[in-house]
Amino acid sequence: MTTLLSEYRDNEVRADSNFKGQFVQTAGVVDDVKKDLFGSIYVTLGTGRQFEIPQVQCFFDESQSKKAATLTKGSRVTVRGRVEGLMMNVLMRRCEFIGL
Repeated sequence: MTTLLSEYRDNEVRADSNFKGQFVQTAGVVDDVKKDLFGSIYVTLGTGRQFEIPQVQCFFDESQSKKAATLTKGSRVTVRGRVEGLMMNVLMRRCEFIGL
């Protein structure tokens, strides 16, 4: 998590060349578990620091909804997904929980 976030904070162009389009596995501290305007489940993860920007925003399909429902703010989780780049947060799609 620290590497992914620090790379995007430091140099978005370089981070995109290293991560965008790649499937990565990362662990972090849960900040939010929500649904977007289209009903897609997402979880924001960070290092646990308050008011952290950016965070990793992981989008999950409905098959992961029961696992997402078990999460609480501040818990640590590992996810795998495809990095889409920086849009306020570092977006990851096609995510799945690892070891939940």
